[in-house]
Amino acid sequence: MTTGAGVHLTSLSRSYSGVAALDGLDLLVEPGEFVSLLGPSGCGKTTALRILAGLETADSGRVLVGGRDITRVPANKRDMGMVFQAYSLFPNLTARDNVGFGLRLRKMSGAEERSRAGELLELVGLADQADKYPHQMSGGQQQRVALARALAIRQRVLLLDETLSALYAQVRVQLREQIRRIQTELAITTLFVTHDQEEALAISDRVGVMSRGRLEQLDSPGAVYQRPATPFVAEFIGVTNSFSGSVSGSDLLLADGARLPAAVLAEQPDGAPARVLVRPVDLHVAAEGQLAGTVLTHSFLGPVTRLAVRLANEDVVRVDVPSAAAAASPVGAMVRLAVEPGSAFLAA
Repeated sequence: MTTGAGVHLTSLSRSYSGVAALDGLDLLVEPGEFVSLLGPSGCGKTTALRILAGLETADSGRVLVGGRDITRVPANKRDMGMVFQAYSLFPNLTARDNVGFGLRLRKMSGAEERSRAGELLELVGLADQADKYPHQMSGGQQQRVALARALAIRQRVLLLDETLSALYAQVRVQLREQIRRIQTELAITTLFVTHDQEEALAISDRVGVMSRGRLEQLDSPGAVYQRPATPFVAEFIGVTNSFSGSVSGSDLLLADGARLPAAVLAEQPDGAPARVLVRPVDLHVAAEGQLAGTVLTHSFLGPVTRLAVRLANEDVVRVDVPSAAAAASPVGAMVRLAVEPGSAFLAA
């Protein structure tokens, strides 16, 4: 079994034409941990991954793997597996030969190479595709071959760069679950860069949210979603409704006199301006709700239906209701909305 190595990025900085891509980034990934980096385009997540892989050089800072400083070690000496969004398979080689290519470069015997490649194809569920060429396989199958090739050398760190983004939704879900299963089985330290929040929250031990070259928060998926550390994280992760008003005890007092409970405001002085965020799942249609509005649209999302509701002040908020109950609030209906106690969090 592969044993993952700890990864420590310390004070990494990198600029392009005077624009900072990384601004003193610090990141610690424990041995065998699966960490995803999320953030908008240009936040530095891919730059961090490429510096760890040795494909780019930091202006300052250090890269340590297993306690060893590899900041100046060439990429081909770092013993890391990397899987890109593009499959990058050799079109003239079969799946087995693609997986075994790195083993051949390391002078492994032909019999050992075939045996190891077969083991890896079995691991990713492609044992029956070993003799096929890339053009004979689906996108999901090609990506699994690329994953098997990255794992073939028994690296201690696996790097995934937008690996699933080119695949269809159903294939993405299946492959991300398979990647997580394999990663857990091999205990390989994994850093995954993705723009897909659902992917990151679904399969990671911890999620790092980046903005402007820095980590805003690195925490468990549940904590990042339910207890965002900064306003940026609160608004970036998931869907949120924003309410502005003034502090009144532990409530947010809106301009129309409505009061939203937000315990986090208790430490703010009365009368101070504030903004709180409430997720759609934490707003409920209720006869005694604090807010009143008109249903504008329904968006069916499977188990829940998202209502867009225009409030009296013309703001539009989103409300998730069980799909089975959505018919009780048809488009055009007047509804009252209640906030789940303790669910509103301070945004500014």
